[in-house]
Amino acid sequence: MDIGVLGLNHRTAPVEFRERLAFQVEKLPHALSAVRQELDVPECVILSTCNRVELYTLLPARDGVQGRLKEFLSRFHHVDLRDSDSHFYWYSQPDSVRHLFRVTAGLDSMVVGESEILGQVREAYTQAVSCGSVGGTFHRFFQTAIRTGKEVRAKTRIGQGATSVSSVAVELARRIFQDLASKTIMIVGAGQVGESTLHYLKGQGVRSVLVANRSMDAAGPLAEAVGGQAVSLTELEEYLPKADIVIGSTAADHYLLTREHVRRAMTVRRQRPLFFIDISVPRNLDPQIGQIENVYLYDIDDLEGIASANLRMRLNEVEACSAIIEEQLTDFMGRLQQGVIASGAKQSLFKNEIATSALRASSQ
Repeated sequence: MDIGVLGLNHRTAPVEFRERLAFQVEKLPHALSAVRQELDVPECVILSTCNRVELYTLLPARDGVQGRLKEFLSRFHHVDLRDSDSHFYWYSQPDSVRHLFRVTAGLDSMVVGESEILGQVREAYTQAVSCGSVGGTFHRFFQTAIRTGKEVRAKTRIGQGATSVSSVAVELARRIFQDLASKTIMIVGAGQVGESTLHYLKGQGVRSVLVANRSMDAAGPLAEAVGGQAVSLTELEEYLPKADIVIGSTAADHYLLTREHVRRAMTVRRQRPLFFIDISVPRNLDPQIGQIENVYLYDIDDLEGIASANLRMRLNEVEACSAIIEEQLTDFMGRLQQGVIASGAKQSLFKNEIATSALRASSQ
């Protein structure tokens, strides 16, 4: 058996390509089942975030699997992937194991050292567990990866001064308007990213916030926490003219705001500038919005330049992080080759953590 990963990320593919292959949460059970059945693999996990799509599989044989995984992606998403090889990477063990360890440690992120990816890996693993697509090998593989990510952050300074995608979006907003306190910010999406964005906005002294979400039960508490107002997505166009900056962060698979929506809002605003920051993948905001006069649109790929600022100190920690990862890699590969993992990994050393993760996932 061999652990393989086919993936693409913010370095290999632009957002307009990544969003076409992103997996919606509600479609993951079907996707995981399809991978196992169509490729005849016993275990698999799909990691899909704003910056990456990765398929981890336990392979009976390596031959042809990379191409078959691409064919699966093409069929599942109805996307023509011919001439797209440059956007993908493929790793087999031990490189596939090292790659996941680097991902959980934040070394492969757009924002080096960011911590959100650790939770995203945990959620991807938990989802796969609930779908029955994880067995003994991947239980230990992902548990070790999560533990490695925690150890890297505990023993190095890689997370000091690190910023998340949410905080980078707020930093961009601060650069647009040096004083955010007097501006009205609309957050479209009340999930984890939206909540994190609101946390950073509060730190900037923002007082006027609109939180738009499909579920008012989710939007209400978030808006209340920052003294803002909850808005239904059905009211989005009505409240749009009141906003100075709109930050999109939902999991919707379609545009929530179009060029026509914004054109009408600009008429009401009498052409006062309106800024949009779309940190969602797939994108929430129609790219044509940016063609309107006095309207400025940034997507998640535009944030990379800001994310690179103040990076030197964290990069100095990469060597120490890599040493921890190599130590964990050596231990994991040794156990894998000895057959220890396949025989005993189902008795989880992390039962409490898995149960907590599953409970958190079911409550969202």
